[in-house]
Amino acid sequence: MKSDSTKNSEIKIADEVITSDKNNLKKGINQKTLLQNRVTAEKNIKHEWHTLDIEEYPTYLKEILKKSDWINKNTTINILNNDFENKFKLILYKKKIEFVNKGGNEIDFFFNPGYKKDFNDLLREYKNKKNQYFKDLSKKQKTNLARKKEIIEEIKKLIDKNQHDSNTYKNFKNLQDAFYNTGQVPRNENNNIWQTYKFHVERFYDLLHLNKELRDKDYSNNYQEKIKIIEKAEKLADVENIQIAIRELNNLHRLWKNELGPVSRDKREGLWERFQKATKHIHQKKNKYNKDIYSIRKKNYEAKIELINEIKKISNNKENSHNKWQISIKKIEELKNKFTSIGRVPKEKNKDIWNAFRDATKIFNQEKNNFYKNLKILEKKSIESKYKLINEVDNILMKEDWRNYAERIKEIQSEWKNTGRVSKKYSEKLWSEFKLKTNNFFEKFKNKNKILNDKEIEIIREQKNFLKKLMSEKIPLTPKKYETFIFDKSLDWYKIRNDDIGNQEKLVLKFLSDKWNEISIPKNKLELKIYQTRLYFIKNNEKQINNEHNSLRKKIEDIRGELNQLENNLDFFSESSTKNPLLVEVNNKIKELTTKKLFVESKLKLLKSMLNQSIKKDLDE
Repeated sequence: MKSDSTKNSEIKIADEVITSDKNNLKKGINQKTLLQNRVTAEKNIKHEWHTLDIEEYPTYLKEILKKSDWINKNTTINILNNDFENKFKLILYKKKIEFVNKGGNEIDFFFNPGYKKDFNDLLREYKNKKNQYFKDLSKKQKTNLARKKEIIEEIKKLIDKNQHDSNTYKNFKNLQDAFYNTGQVPRNENNNIWQTYKFHVERFYDLLHLNKELRDKDYSNNYQEKIKIIEKAEKLADVENIQIAIRELNNLHRLWKNELGPVSRDKREGLWERFQKATKHIHQKKNKYNKDIYSIRKKNYEAKIELINEIKKISNNKENSHNKWQISIKKIEELKNKFTSIGRVPKEKNKDIWNAFRDATKIFNQEKNNFYKNLKILEKKSIESKYKLINEVDNILMKEDWRNYAERIKEIQSEWKNTGRVSKKYSEKLWSEFKLKTNNFFEKFKNKNKILNDKEIEIIREQKNFLKKLMSEKIPLTPKKYETFIFDKSLDWYKIRNDDIGNQEKLVLKFLSDKWNEISIPKNKLELKIYQTRLYFIKNNEKQINNEHNSLRKKIEDIRGELNQLENNLDFFSESSTKNPLLVEVNNKIKELTTKKLFVESKLKLLKSMLNQSIKKDLDE
């Protein structure tokens, strides 16, 4: 019979063994917490990089790869890559539209900035680094397997000795710790090595039968830990995300199978049945989820078929103008974006739906390219015709008898309208050059016999003196006083103003407008004050007032039209897509245009107010 001291020693040693097992179990159970922390961290990281400019993404990725835990950032890097690609697609789309709008052919479009290359190079570096890591890991796992086999052999030797003194328990504890700390083995060997280890551990536990108290204590500890696992499994029924629940359930099964010792025979079956019941409940939810997923993917397939039919319909229209083609191109891009934003389709339909989509867009692109190819030919002829007319005006201006060509210049102006349309890339330059030369002709024609009289000379002198005196005056530096100052100066200017003589008004207006920058006034009011200054100097010019009024009304209508289009585009986004970069871009554009519209409306309000005051003054007089 064992002495009390020996018995107590054995109990202490067994407690140490049990504590060791418990610590290892805790390491496994904490994996759920680690997973949750990782997901939370990645969400926070995404919020962080979502504010970055796309040019900063390579630097951000580079910093991740420098960290010691880079191998654990696979999910983070995948999300980062997807976010980068989404942003780049939007930029690419805008660049393409700009290119086409300037007269370029879509097939000639190319855009590959340096930051894109840098980001791709870093991704390639990451993949190579990861491949090498897993090669090394595989080698390490094989080494770990050999070591674990050695440990099992050592446990077998302890059993074969058929001794159970203090040293035996200490050695067993050390071997257990060594087994748990050795690390992972190849996946295909994991179950086999664990079952072998578990078998011989249970054989060792059989040595404890001479001391029932020790064995019962071990069984009790294992029972409590298995109860904890069962309770965690039962709580998974409340987890909405079934994929997370399944992943955690698999982790719990691994812990049950690989990291916990036995319980007493009378409790084994009851525990396992309870655990299986919780497991069954989760798998039922998974099966229902899989059925729902198929239904959703079937609806996605039907939605994509509808979009493909819409693309085909647009392709069959065969538009005959640039503007109509631009509208069609925009519609196709919207349909393509909508197509790619729709989720997965049933696996068996994936290849067919993609081929149908590719064929439909290919037909549209062919029709579009044919149109713009012919359009370029026509545009070339139009440009040649316009240059021919510009050169003719040039030649007329160089003739000695240029005065006799006024009627021909008018004919040239009419012919210009019939030369055909050219893209914006050329039209503005050609028109500016043509307008300048024809205006030069008529200005020259108008002033050919003009000689300034004494009165006109006096007007020019007074205008110059006005500007000189204005620039030397002390300017009041409060907004209200300065506004009064400007109003008074505009009245003085009208006394010497002459639309046909002198060119000092622009200089006067510029001087007064620039002075607003020296006055303490909110930035958002500065532009309006400068605009008001200009109004003071055109308020008596009916033609300028009408032109200004019409210009402001047109700007407001254009902005409203663009806002309506953007707000309609919001319907393409689901409620769950608030972080979609395309949606963020649209919302930012809406905010920008809304602010612009308010500013133009403020200008119009200011103009109308000035007109009303002028009308009231006329009536009073």
